[in-house]
Amino acid sequence: MKFKIRSVLSCLVAGSVLAFFVMLSCGKRLEQPRETILARIGPKDISVNEFIRRAEYTIRPKYCRGQNYIHKKIILNSLIAEKLLALEAGDRNPLTENRNFRDYLRGRQEQAMRQWLYAHDFYEKVRPDSAEIRQAYELLGRKYRVAYFTVKDTARLHLLQTMQKEGRQFGEIYRRLGGKGEPPAREIRWTDPENEAVLDSLFGHPRKAGEVIGPIEAAPGAFVVLKVAGWTSEIAVGEKAVEQRWKDAVEKVKNRHAGQAFRRFVAKIMHGKTLKFNPDTFYRLARLFQPVYLKSDREKKEAFNARFWGKPGEFPRHDSIQKEIAKMRRLPFFEVDGKVWTVGDFERELIRHPLVFRKRRMRPAEFPEQFRLAVVDMVRDRYITQEAYRRGYDRVSVVRRNVEMWRDNLLALYQRDRYLESVGKKEAFAKEPMRVLREVLNPYVRSLQKKYEREIGINTDAFEKIKLTRIDMFVLQQGVPFPIVVPAFPVITTYSRLDYGHKMKSSS
Repeated sequence: MKFKIRSVLSCLVAGSVLAFFVMLSCGKRLEQPRETILARIGPKDISVNEFIRRAEYTIRPKYCRGQNYIHKKIILNSLIAEKLLALEAGDRNPLTENRNFRDYLRGRQEQAMRQWLYAHDFYEKVRPDSAEIRQAYELLGRKYRVAYFTVKDTARLHLLQTMQKEGRQFGEIYRRLGGKGEPPAREIRWTDPENEAVLDSLFGHPRKAGEVIGPIEAAPGAFVVLKVAGWTSEIAVGEKAVEQRWKDAVEKVKNRHAGQAFRRFVAKIMHGKTLKFNPDTFYRLARLFQPVYLKSDREKKEAFNARFWGKPGEFPRHDSIQKEIAKMRRLPFFEVDGKVWTVGDFERELIRHPLVFRKRRMRPAEFPEQFRLAVVDMVRDRYITQEAYRRGYDRVSVVRRNVEMWRDNLLALYQRDRYLESVGKKEAFAKEPMRVLREVLNPYVRSLQKKYEREIGINTDAFEKIKLTRIDMFVLQQGVPFPIVVPAFPVITTYSRLDYGHKMKSSS
């Protein structure tokens, strides 16, 4: 069973991912961008950007969800406490010695390296032509009137494509696929909370009235077909509106050129490489993994936690699958570029690169094909990662900072739970978290603030300038192995005073 590895550009170029790195890539030396340090805690530190992302890219607890000064201090105290608990946990403990823990952090690092490679070597290298930006600017002001319908079935998708080749009319295709009457219609602006692929298809280049666009994969397994009925142009009113639209146009043009260049780059890396599956092993693994990956999102999270933290599995299938995998570890799974991957090799790689399925929802009959595509994409990312290592991107400061953020968060949770268990309050914390926070964790954090008093510095000038929002957000990246952008907010302390440590200079 041979499968040509395609140079598919994954969603690591999605706007939310790109914004994460572009935000940090100011300055001439992009490899080691300068950041404003907000706090130093011994050998660790917290940047202003990290503070903002930890506060705004996840849901904060009610006791610090506002944007007032007291809540801002609780947020900073919580992030400093996270670093203090990580220091207390130390570099050698059962968690750091856990192989899955190390592989998980390695996977986080490698995902950040691939994202940096795209942002630094492709996006930042684009020098858009002013005429092209101007055209994009004008297009972003359009409000399109479109008719549309969606296809969510592979068989219907093939029928749709066949009818398009036959030259059938848009309305006829809609009715042949089960629609009644005329296709639904709507208006779409660039600023609408619309699917990114749909927006790109409409606003990427000029469209004509009557033009049919698609099928566009608007979501895994869901394909949209559009027919342009017409449009009106809206003028940006006011300096801020003009400036924002121009920035959007620049970003859109840069992403288009960067994406094209990145696809060529990946095609060059993967040229001549063929992935050859062992059919017997492939189908055995597909049968084993199918019930796991077709579980609900809640079940997947429970299963991951059980394996990662060593907790007993709540689902009977989990243990049986592990036993079956153990029996197969030495079996050849696939061969690529002269190297044979065993099931054991694949199993370990899954910790560093969980499978990313192109379709989130699929029927059981579709699973083997989607499983194969996910493995192919995993192997493709491995070759991109090798190139990122070759370029030294494991040493880029924002990559290392991202890994440290996740490492310290997990170590702090480990230390928090270990401390609560030592004082007999772990079960109470699960039942009455606020009471335990006030009565147990706040005094513990205060003791650590005093213990590390001389090693804590706070840039109060930078802190005063930070503005937060009240909007609850939980930011995810699509199409990447680790979609959660930042760790959950650390529930460690409600302390609201900055009466410890020393003041750092703004230039520190």
